[in-house]
Amino acid sequence: MDETKKIVIISDGTGKTARRLMDAVLAQYAHQDIEYSLVKTYSEVRAKKQINRILQEIDDDFLVVFSIISKTLNDYFCEKLSKRNILHLNVLKPMISTLSKFLGVHPDYQPGILQKIDDRYYKKIDAIGFTVEHDDGLGQFIGEADIVLVGLSRTCKTPISMYLACNYGMKVANIPIVSNPALTDNLLNKLQPLNRKNIFGLLMQPEILARIREERSHYLAPETKQTTVELYHDIREVRSELRFCRDLFSAQGWHTIDVTRRAIEEISLEILTKLGHAPNDI
Repeated sequence: MDETKKIVIISDGTGKTARRLMDAVLAQYAHQDIEYSLVKTYSEVRAKKQINRILQEIDDDFLVVFSIISKTLNDYFCEKLSKRNILHLNVLKPMISTLSKFLGVHPDYQPGILQKIDDRYYKKIDAIGFTVEHDDGLGQFIGEADIVLVGLSRTCKTPISMYLACNYGMKVANIPIVSNPALTDNLLNKLQPLNRKNIFGLLMQPEILARIREERSHYLAPETKQTTVELYHDIREVRSELRFCRDLFSAQGWHTIDVTRRAIEEISLEILTKLGHAPNDI
């Protein structure tokens, strides 16, 4: 058959739902000697005026594949298409009809819900990529961060960062604190573009932090000088570093959070609350 079959997609959202379903079905015709063309996708169609304009652009040579959740608009569109003998399919109707019978309730008939879900998904993917790239002081786009965590080594910066990214789609950068004036100046310059309310200083009880570092030192010892390793978990050095952090956090007006023996979920919730976010809305 020489004639190319023409298809249009019409949606009250982006049209992705209808396109995915259509592609899945068309794949079953891949070895048939036919040609078809997706002529156009009409998105955000939520009014009769839009429907009328589309009807002026198509005729009975077209197949109309659409996903319109509004019952009123769907009935109006189907009536117009039927009168003009235009073949059409609402890809949502069979599923909604069956589920309504099964669940015993009617749907909300709200357009664009799937796109909202997709948007949240891609937001999380972007946030995870950003957070990985900006772990442990790395990354070049810290100004785009939703949250910046600063703190001493072994104060749970990375786990908290990844939890916030994976579960709430927050772009998080984390930067280690070293009690060195030159490095501190560099840190402050790096954080200059950010609002101070988005910066969180992490603290931990010195005895707990020293113990965690000592356990970590067993892995570092083969590659690091013994005196350096001992200093890393020496309780006096840990206390000194924590005093430095408290003074720095206070001087800069950053939020401070004690992470000692606290679950990552609890710490993350405190961070979101201090930012004024309701976790269920993110």
